[in-house]
This record gives sequence, C-alpha cells and structure tokens, in this order.
Amino acid sequence: MNYVDFKSPTQLDEARTLLKELGESASPVAGSTLHVFLKDESPKVAVDILRLGLNGIRLVDGVYHIGATTTVTDMLNHRQHGWVLDRVAEAFVTQPIRNMATMGGSVVRVFPWSDLPVALLALNAELVITGDAERVMSAPEFFATQPFHHLQAGDLLTSVRIPALVEGQGFAYHKERRTTTDFSRCTIAAWLALDDGKIADVRIAVGAAVPMPRRMDAVEDALKGARPGPAAFEKAMQAGIDAPRWKGLHGISDEYARHLASVHIVDVLTKAHEEAKGA
Repeated sequence: MNYVDFKSPTQLDEARTLLKELGESASPVAGSTLHVFLKDESPKVAVDILRLGLNGIRLVDGVYHIGATTTVTDMLNHRQHGWVLDRVAEAFVTQPIRNMATMGGSVVRVFPWSDLPVALLALNAELVITGDAERVMSAPEFFATQPFHHLQAGDLLTSVRIPALVEGQGFAYHKERRTTTDFSRCTIAAWLALDDGKIADVRIAVGAAVPMPRRMDAVEDALKGARPGPAAFEKAMQAGIDAPRWKGLHGISDEYARHLASVHIVDVLTKAHEEAKGA
C-alpha cells in the first residue's frame, strides 16, 4: 500500500465523514497486518479507526458482541461461558500478529488462509455494518463475495455477533499447516446441536482449500436428524465432499486439498459431538 497521509479520528461519525469525503483514496486501518498482501500502489490516505471505541467483547442475552477493532490476542485471552473463538485465535500465526490483527481487518478482506471467516460461518455469526443506516448481514451473505464489496464510502464494519455455546452444543476447529507460522492448506470448522441423542442442527464450513470460505450444505443436510457417530459422519462427508470446487494451494494438488477436507470434516464433527455430549 502507498500511504501518503494519515488521519486519526476519535469519533465514529468523524471517521465516516472522512471516509465519505476521501472516497476511493481512503483506506481504513487498524492492525494493518494484511496490507503487505495488497498490491494497490495508488496513493491512499490511511484513516486510523483504533480510537473509535470499537473494541471489546460483551455477552448480551446469550450473544457475544465483538467490536471490530478487538484484537486476536483479546479473543485468545477472553474466558467466559460459551466462548469458543479463543480456539481459533490460538491458530493465528504468531503472537506479534495476534497483538495487531483485529476482528474487522480479518474478515473485511478474505485471503485463502483466513481463519475467522470459516469459524464465523460455522457459528452463524451476524456482521454489523454502520453507514447512513445500520445493516446486519448473516455470515453466508457477508462471505458470498469479497466482503469489502458490501461497504460503500463511509461504511464501516463495527461489530460481529455470535451466539454463545450452550449445553447440548459443540464446536470444533482445525487448521492444516506444516508449521505454526505457515499458511493454512485446509481449514474446517463445525458446530452442532443435539436433541434426544440426534443431530438437531449442524453447520460445517471450509476454507483455504476452496476459492472462498463456504458452508458444506450437502454434508449438513445429510446429518440433520441422524444419530451422530463415525459411520454417520463418514457417510455425510461422502454425500457432500464433491460439492465445492477444491483448490490446492502452497504446493498441494486440488485432489489432495479434497482429501484433507474429507479427513478433517470427520475430525471436527467428532470433536464437536464430544463437546455437545458434555465431554
């Protein structure tokens, strides 16, 4: 990125006014950990949003409200009933990156290795955009395209909402990589809910091995109402494994990307089931 000026507003309205006035020449910044991957060299004015009070994690009526400038370290260190994003935050590359990277920056622009979009799809997140009017988007809607396309001049993603995990529910997350600092080759997240020993609801999301993070709808449909277990998980995986267009990255083939997903879909479902049972 080619920054030629820097603005540091202290109020949300002030920041939105600046972004509107500057238009395409403005770039909201917080941790800026992803900017090294952006190839746009046109002159930009950086609009710092770290002083707008958009950080913090609050539990309100069973739903976590996570401010857009909440860091990954904050998510890692948070401890409260039904909180699961610490498991995702732990998979971020290094502690210095966790200290800088924010919730908003990690989801407004998606890269193949992005961690949080996969988890938010599985957790049925809602994403709050503040513009002339507030808009709330579901995770599947938000990640159906590169999310920054949803933002008009002056719009900001201000918070993310995820329901707290409750009794009878489980969540699991897996990120396949060679080393802790390596890019993901396949990322899988799963959430499921049990009722009378059967799967009442389930959400499975995949990233890194596909062009954009997505839900595995066919696998979910094959599991709803089923009695959970290795055989059911394997059967459902086989029913939906060929729905996405698998794309291998970082030296692996498309076929191997599919194989990784087939293994880890079963793995995360098994772990989510164990948690839902109370293990």
